Amino acid sequence: MELNERKLKILEAIISNYLDTAEPVGSRTISKNYDLGISPATIRNEMSDLEELGFIMQPHTSAGRIPSDKGYRLYVDMILSAKYDSPKHLSYVEALLSKAGRIETLLQDIVAVLAKETNLTAIVSTPQYSKCKIKNIQLIELEAQKVLAVIVTDGNMANNYVLEINEDMDQPMLNKLSFILNNQLHGLDVEEINLPLIEKIKAFAGNQDEIIGKVLEVVFQAVHNNDDTQIYTSGAINMLRLPEFSDLEKATSIMETLDKKDYIRQLLLNDFDGESIETDGVKIKIGSENNNENMKDCSLITTTYHIGGKPLGVIGLIGPRRMDYQSAIFSLKCLIKEIEKRMNDS
Repeated sequence: MELNERKLKILEAIISNYLDTAEPVGSRTISKNYDLGISPATIRNEMSDLEELGFIMQPHTSAGRIPSDKGYRLYVDMILSAKYDSPKHLSYVEALLSKAGRIETLLQDIVAVLAKETNLTAIVSTPQYSKCKIKNIQLIELEAQKVLAVIVTDGNMANNYVLEINEDMDQPMLNKLSFILNNQLHGLDVEEINLPLIEKIKAFAGNQDEIIGKVLEVVFQAVHNNDDTQIYTSGAINMLRLPEFSDLEKATSIMETLDKKDYIRQLLLNDFDGESIETDGVKIKIGSENNNENMKDCSLITTTYHIGGKPLGVIGLIGPRRMDYQSAIFSLKCLIKEIEKRMNDS
């Protein structure tokens, strides 16, 4: 038995109707609402074949059918393989990006608005610090024997470190040391700061090697001993408004899962397995394709954002399997286009 064009059109109609209503779909509904040119009896026979092929299923005792994960997968594959117009500007994104501020604040604002616009749960990771390029280092006098080191990377990320040193240094001397650091490190990836490089730059700094060494060592420790990637989420409450999670046990389970930042980090940053797909930068896991049992009623859509041509962070949407995939994918693509423009122009 093969999935011919007629079966495919009926499957699309079932999925389309179910996305709109969240109710099982029967042959009469398909016949009435979709001009397929075939009788309800023929539709019923084709639906029986679709069920046998595993593309639809019967929930409990309902007379209607709903899409299975396999059916959703075929539907999503068709969406991703279709050619659409280039992502356009979204007014709410443009308004957010016009605000000055740190990238962390921008990302928090973006997921908040994305969750509101899609009625899904939005998630994003901050740029991976170790992969960022150093743009500027500034040493600032705080008080006796204390210096603030401000390290700015591409994407306008700024990390601050308070250093304790064994001698007083005025701002002119700190400016000189800042010049040395920028001369040696500008354009390097943060993860390229290693122990041999630290020793080389300390030797170049001569008798001012102590503070130079401290700056480089705190960055080295930050990169090699810590995972400082932050995860921001917004819109978890949106899940509770969906009929899929009207059951208290299901609602509690998904809310507990979304509250686990380490798990969400793993979802975003780990490679997808061979069953997931990647087309035009978008990755999607549907229902049972998720490893976590609590995510079996959900789908995850993610894509990466790039700074300087390198993937540095991930943004995504979590929603029910019965989500508007086309709209969600479109929103993410538009968002990524604007984020990358802002980050790469900064």
